[in-house]
Amino acid sequence: MTLLSPTAGSRQVPGPRGVPVLGSLPQWKKSTAEFLLRTQRDHGEISRIKLGPQNVYLVSDPDAVAHVLKGNSANYVRGQLYEQFRIVMGDGLLTTDGDYWKAHRRAVQPAFMRKAVAAIGPYTVDATNEMLDDWEERARRGEPVDLVAETLRLTLVTLSRSLFGFDVRPSTPVLKDVVDHVIEVMFKHGTVTEMMPSWMPTKRNRLIARDRRILTRLVDDVRERHAATGEGRLMELIEAATDPATGARWSDEEIRDEMLTIYLAGHETTAVALLWTLLSLANQPASREELEEETDRVLAGRAPTADDMDDLPFTRNVIDESLRLYPPIWIYPRDAVQADELGGYPIPAGSSVLLSPLVSHRNPRYWDNPEAFDPHRFDPGPSKDRPKMTYFPFGAGARMCIGNLMALLELRIAVAMISQRFRLSLLPGDFVRYGDTSISLRPLNEVLVTLHPRDGRRGGRKDA
Repeated sequence: MTLLSPTAGSRQVPGPRGVPVLGSLPQWKKSTAEFLLRTQRDHGEISRIKLGPQNVYLVSDPDAVAHVLKGNSANYVRGQLYEQFRIVMGDGLLTTDGDYWKAHRRAVQPAFMRKAVAAIGPYTVDATNEMLDDWEERARRGEPVDLVAETLRLTLVTLSRSLFGFDVRPSTPVLKDVVDHVIEVMFKHGTVTEMMPSWMPTKRNRLIARDRRILTRLVDDVRERHAATGEGRLMELIEAATDPATGARWSDEEIRDEMLTIYLAGHETTAVALLWTLLSLANQPASREELEEETDRVLAGRAPTADDMDDLPFTRNVIDESLRLYPPIWIYPRDAVQADELGGYPIPAGSSVLLSPLVSHRNPRYWDNPEAFDPHRFDPGPSKDRPKMTYFPFGAGARMCIGNLMALLELRIAVAMISQRFRLSLLPGDFVRYGDTSISLRPLNEVLVTLHPRDGRRGGRKDA
């Protein structure tokens, strides 16, 4: 008797069994990151996860990831898991598809090109020096700092000044509270209050309405400032943007949604990346010392510029390795418009596909000792042998993060400057957890660190 090979359409996608009705929803809610990593380990690089009535496909096979993000990207849209983002961001680059998205991306793209991005260097230096000067005072008093709050403030100030020509510092305490809340709102947690209509005056809906008022007021202030001064390259592009079909200027709503998308997504992700990089260095003395040697030798105490980046290869490696272990955007949901096939398995039309850099970046098939922090794995020799889509912290294809060049420059400058002046250490007994269903891989608690000035004078600043 001859055994016939099963076709893709008849192959059953492997995955965890879960429990009746709920499937794997309890494990998903308990710790999403741990559950997804375990699912890849136990069921392979393409697996099916049942979350209540919904089937979700976790995909980490490099060829399949490339197919979704590049080869057949038109078939994979933002889908239902992005609907929550619209509550806060509206219809911006993060939440839209098709011609609308293409027109908006094209309108703002010039502000994120390589030459334009180099101009943010001085803004990053100024904002970082302001933070480090404050750290000197706090180090003198023996006060720890919360890295979550500090990195969020730094990246928000840098982004606002460089792209919008607006100094947001006076508003940062209020905005941090708003951002903390909206980040929670933008991913479903399976609670009853999430199912209530937006007009119902629940505590959650009242907070969302408050957040929208505060963020809308910020947008209005930025636009008024730009109208008076003309400052802010991105504001110049947004205010001049037109619909390619009609020639009409963007509406106030379009401008607001795009500004909020760039404000919220832009500073949050860079802050999270910086935080994990600093924590990784604090926990790895050998890597920290190698980074300090490089920055001391190349910069000799002066502030870095965009032109210095090629001379700081280990600094770049440190950031790349941190982005591997802790990618700020760690889940990319997509919905299949039409039926497709990934890795020989059928993907039904309308089903949701999850791409997770966190999962792909820790796949032992492509990464030796994947849980270890090893910047030298990004040296030219080892890195060239890995398939491209085993590492994609900023996505890939047409929808690659528009601000990736800006984020990388900002991270390299900030990490170099911080290493010039301080060493950081976690408070004894603190354990940093991550991996709930929030939009970014932000820690689940505050991260308190002790500041140790490098020049031997407590709180002293290195000579320029």
